[in-house]
Amino acid sequence: MANLRTTAQQVLEEARDGIAWIALYKEGRGWRASCFWPDLDRDGGFTFDPDDAQELEAILTTDPEAIFVNGYYTNLGPMEGMTRESLTSALRWQYEEHFNQLAEAV
Repeated sequence: MANLRTTAQQVLEEARDGIAWIALYKEGRGWRASCFWPDLDRDGGFTFDPDDAQELEAILTTDPEAIFVNGYYTNLGPMEGMTRESLTSALRWQYEEHFNQLAEAV
């Protein structure tokens, strides 16, 4: 069971790159994150390959409050100066305030 700092460290490079979308969710008392690279349509919607869609549905079953964030499109702070601590704070804020809900993306 990972704490949020450890989970943030695991996805720090992806958050800094601003390309991957990160699903952050709670599993029990611990935190988990998975990275995805969906296609964006011109209306800003996501298109997922079938395996990713299935994994995202499993994440929502585990945690209906999961968030779906990206270093470029969502407010995770400055990408070039992002640290484990700043990403941890941004992820906690996004999750606790219910911003960028995964349920809205799938």
